[in-house]
Amino acid sequence: MIAYWARILRMGLPSVLVLCAFTARAVTEARVSNYDGGSQIWFQAEDYDERNPDTDEFYVTVDAPGAFGQVLAREGAEGGMTRWAFDISLAGGSGGTWYFYGRVVNPSNQSDYMLVDGDPDDPIPAGPPFPGGDGTPPFSNDLHRIFEQDTPDWGWARNDRGEGHTKDLVDGENNMYMYHRQGNNTRLMDVFVWANSADYVPTDADFEGAGIATAVEAGGKAAITWASVKHDARR
Repeated sequence: MIAYWARILRMGLPSVLVLCAFTARAVTEARVSNYDGGSQIWFQAEDYDERNPDTDEFYVTVDAPGAFGQVLAREGAEGGMTRWAFDISLAGGSGGTWYFYGRVVNPSNQSDYMLVDGDPDDPIPAGPPFPGGDGTPPFSNDLHRIFEQDTPDWGWARNDRGEGHTKDLVDGENNMYMYHRQGNNTRLMDVFVWANSADYVPTDADFEGAGIATAVEAGGKAAITWASVKHDARR
């Protein structure tokens, strides 16, 4: 679970460096932006907080050409879960309707399920083993399915924000959980972004231009520093 120390003070700068605090494995380089007057928070798929079970049986980190770092790929079938924690206040956002996109390669339209712990339509199942498969309770294609879109090369899915790509988030920290529907190792996941505007469409350049949040504790209080960010060269 990520422990953030403070809400970001929005200063109208194009990119920021925020110093907060983390515990355990977490989204260690969340990026934030305010494109088109909205709020966006970005993180790389391999920066998950929890993989259960914590083996390569269901989700595995691999290298892939064209990615911004490593990527998360699918293995196996039902039984596993991966969780990411993210704090929308870092981007100056608050609870309400948000829209989810992933930068993926998905040439054969292999979809999965995604639930968020603050959404009233998302009952988080217990496990392991976790349920999975098309329409297996508690999952609904209409409410929980993600990446139901052919994406033969790197692209931001899903274009129409349908099904599980629209969620109700709560103030502050949220947790998203991914479960099996039909995902396999042909689908690669690079970067995720949540945005609070239905009109916003993410781009690679937007991710590269977003600010980066890293964490320290200074004198028992949150130390907040603002600076531009250099992004590692894309492979």
